[in-house]
Amino acid sequence: MPMTYRIDLEANLLLVVMSGVLTQAERMQTMLAWINDPAFRPGLDTFCDLTTSESTPDLAELREIVATISEHAPRIGPKKVAMLTSRPISFGVARVFEALAEVEDTPLQVKVFNDRSAAWAWLRPGEYERLELSTTP
Repeated sequence: MPMTYRIDLEANLLLVVMSGVLTQAERMQTMLAWINDPAFRPGLDTFCDLTTSESTPDLAELREIVATISEHAPRIGPKKVAMLTSRPISFGVARVFEALAEVEDTPLQVKVFNDRSAAWAWLRPGEYERLELSTTP
């Protein structure tokens, strides 16, 4: 599957990797899977690696994702989401998601990066080198 996740309770992290070409159905199915995973708990910060993803959601799909996050806000809880991209189009679309997450008043604090170390440093200040080595999906 081109979208996978792993919950690392010791690090209090949800690690998401998107690769290849993804459909909206795959995005939504995987997102609902981690929300409903018995190991999932509110407030798990998220590292989302989009560096090998070859597709991006359109605006309607982003709105569907944000609406689902808002619907499940109590289960998700407040959290930081670092999104790592490698392509300019992915960076731009992720920034639109960042803006939508803010204006729709989701429990997410989203920040988009094109540098892995900077993403980890923001997500886990002072810990990113240790975490990056132990949690790389």
